[in-house]
Amino acid sequence: MLPAAFWQSTTCPQRLPRANGSTQPAVQGARQSQTVSVTGSFSSWGSPAVLARSAETQDFICSLPLSPGLHQYKYLVDEEWATSPCEPVTMDAKGRRNHHRVVASSAEFSWAAAWGGSEVFVTGDFAGWSELIPLAFDVAAQRYQVSCSLPPGVYAFQYLVDGKWLTSPDAPVAHDEEGHLCNQIDVKVPPAYRIFYATTWHNPTLQYQIQRDGQAGDQGWQQTTMASAGSLPSRASPTGGWRTAVIPVPQGAPASTRLRFHIDGPSQAEVDRPYGGGEYTCCVPGGFKLQRGRMLPFPQAQAAPIMVVSDLDGTMVGEGPEADAATRAFCAYWENTAALAGGVLVYNTGRSLGQFQELLQTKADCLAVPNALITAVGTKIFWLRRHGTGPDVNTLDWVEDLAWQHRLSHNWDLAVVREVGAQVIAECGGDGHAHWLDDGSEHPHRIALSMQASCVLAAKASLQQKCAARNLKVQVIVSGAGDWRYVDCVSGQGGKLQALEHVRTMFSIPRSHCMSAGDSGNDILMLEGGNPGVIVGNAQPELLDWLVTQKQDKRLRLADAHLAYGILEGLALHGLR
Repeated sequence: MLPAAFWQSTTCPQRLPRANGSTQPAVQGARQSQTVSVTGSFSSWGSPAVLARSAETQDFICSLPLSPGLHQYKYLVDEEWATSPCEPVTMDAKGRRNHHRVVASSAEFSWAAAWGGSEVFVTGDFAGWSELIPLAFDVAAQRYQVSCSLPPGVYAFQYLVDGKWLTSPDAPVAHDEEGHLCNQIDVKVPPAYRIFYATTWHNPTLQYQIQRDGQAGDQGWQQTTMASAGSLPSRASPTGGWRTAVIPVPQGAPASTRLRFHIDGPSQAEVDRPYGGGEYTCCVPGGFKLQRGRMLPFPQAQAAPIMVVSDLDGTMVGEGPEADAATRAFCAYWENTAALAGGVLVYNTGRSLGQFQELLQTKADCLAVPNALITAVGTKIFWLRRHGTGPDVNTLDWVEDLAWQHRLSHNWDLAVVREVGAQVIAECGGDGHAHWLDDGSEHPHRIALSMQASCVLAAKASLQQKCAARNLKVQVIVSGAGDWRYVDCVSGQGGKLQALEHVRTMFSIPRSHCMSAGDSGNDILMLEGGNPGVIVGNAQPELLDWLVTQKQDKRLRLADAHLAYGILEGLALHGLR
């Protein structure tokens, strides 16, 4: 049995802790009586295990001893079923959406007896720095040891040895955000056979056999229902969706171990075998795609997932058949490759939620559905929750991140900012030269103005100076081209980059694997962070003017291709595709 950690957070949405262990505090008004538990296939969906609240992080945490294998599970938050947008979701044979996890020995913790101590525990950000996991003494190895099952990621940890916090000389060390010296462990994806199957069949069954040294294993032929791969059927290729099954490699299995399988359809007459009969064979662990009778390697299934944060208008979408073809090409790549490998797609747009939903309906045959949506120039964040199957937008729910709204309220007063905005409009000469687009009625942490280009520099300086004089921290963002420009004044805690970082940490995606994409001046804040970025080939002049002032270190790439083709080119240039 292996300790497997589970998390839930008091902030919205429920989420995994960051890789470095820090979390956002609970929002004001969060229910202090909130109770969280978890149950799943490991307990026959009974006897929920209660998660304890960490005093340091406020996350709810527990470790359960689970047998190696594939487990499905779900949270109960105040007695209501809940899933997290930041953990993999699959669909069982009855159409219920659950989380899933491969439990395997993915993290080994060890303390040599020669280093001293008679009672040894380990804890870290994977346990909220609150739960102590005991190490058992191995007489033959003369070490205290424990094996744990942790999701892939980089974790900080320390040992508690006879009441003293210590680090191991055998593991890498680094300082955390508070300056504490900790060991670090990089947990990889557990070895397994990950089969992805493109089909229109409902609930196909994988019939499989694990062979060792050419001989069938002790358990003979086994079967598992292939679950939804966790994404909607591709909007770019709506004739079928992806199903998946994960078969963990048995612990201690020799290198010659193989997986043999075929797939049964809904009726006895429907069976998918290789041409000529026999069984499909996976000679090594890894990812494999099976489509139209041919199996191909899918190494992305074992790679670290990527995140793409893209602007919409002028970047991901445009007008006309050629623009739609580019959007469709990205959608096909994303939903048939990157999303299957755990990729995260985020749209970072100036549109409102309603305007985005209209766009998603209009581009129903080509625009990929994101995991999260950042709107109103980084002042609102929405998380996707699905309540059905199929690509219909009516099966999608968008839940606002209230913790983000609370954060933006710091050093922000809408009434004062609105008053300053009115003064700036008057300074520009009134409605003939500047006017309101949004006075904060729709987005309470942002005001938006439209004004003649000749007014922009003076208006930007005036907004900043007047707000600073009232002890308000704001960001002023200018975008657009031609004689009229857009000027957004947002909370200093918000903006496209800050929102990007908030979402990225929610999904525990390394900055090096998070690429942003944009085409205009209001994307500069998103592109000037430390993550890789791409500027599409049809970028507006103000963004190109900014680009030539930046350090040429290959972090920012200018694509030759336009629109979504440029995003695909950027992924290739950064080695993320």
